Amino acid sequence: MRGNPLQDYLSNEQFELLLEKGFLNERAVRDHYIRQQFAALKDTTRPKDIIRMLQKEFPYLSVDTVRKIVYSRVEDLALITY
Repeated sequence: MRGNPLQDYLSNEQFELLLEKGFLNERAVRDHYIRQQFAALKDTTRPKDIIRMLQKEFPYLSVDTVRKIVYSRVEDLALITY
């Protein structure tokens, strides 16, 4: 994951500042990015292949974990750490 996966909500400068100061939950940002990528590719690529691609991008996650992230219905409200 490179860059700002929250561009719809924050400018790059805001994202970097919040990340640097520890106000963003990196795991929630990663999960949001994974769901975003899956949604963007699901019309042109088989879900199984997308999950494999995402797992290669995040090799520390198992295929089952990526699948769980993609198919969970967790709201992205946990992006900010309190």
